Amino acid sequence: MTQFSPQILTALIWITWCFFHSLLISHWWLGYCHALFGDRVVNGLYRVLFNLISLMALLPVVFYQFSVKQVVLFDWPGWWLGLKIVLYVYAFYMFYTGWKRYDLSFFLGLKQLQAFMAHGEQPVSVFTTDKLGVVRHPWYSAGIALVWAFGPITDISLVSKIVISVYFIVGTWLEERKLHQDIGKAYEEYCRKMPMLFPWRRVKK
Repeated sequence: MTQFSPQILTALIWITWCFFHSLLISHWWLGYCHALFGDRVVNGLYRVLFNLISLMALLPVVFYQFSVKQVVLFDWPGWWLGLKIVLYVYAFYMFYTGWKRYDLSFFLGLKQLQAFMAHGEQPVSVFTTDKLGVVRHPWYSAGIALVWAFGPITDISLVSKIVISVYFIVGTWLEERKLHQDIGKAYEEYCRKMPMLFPWRRVKK
């Protein structure tokens, strides 16, 4: 029987979680759920259940990573600590701009659940922009910065940081496809004015 190294096993576990996290929110899977359970149930309950299932599935992944013996490769020595602080500040600002732009209760599924329990009309997500924003996907951008700033870089955490960062980038690309499909020309115009994930245009200017 093949025995995987902790690094490979960590990568496989994170890739598996990322795959199912993306699958369960895809248009294909949601269409299947709508056909199986009906629009009212899916619109009202799915988002909050998706978030709960994702969180519960994440717990054993994180537990495994922190239970494995790790070798520290980089611990932000000396002036490198300043870069770590910059990443934390950047992540905080991006999370803040995302919080100002998005409806957090809708994102968590609480607003849909409340409407479902009250037998009311389901709320819909509305495309909005904000003056504070510097990228189109601030939470993905914040996530990448936070992943790299958090904790020392070890032989195990380096694997998870790479996998999660790639997943955020792929997730951004998939989200872009959905937004172009759902919103159309208004979003295309927004894309011409605002960078997708990193504020390189603003820095360039």
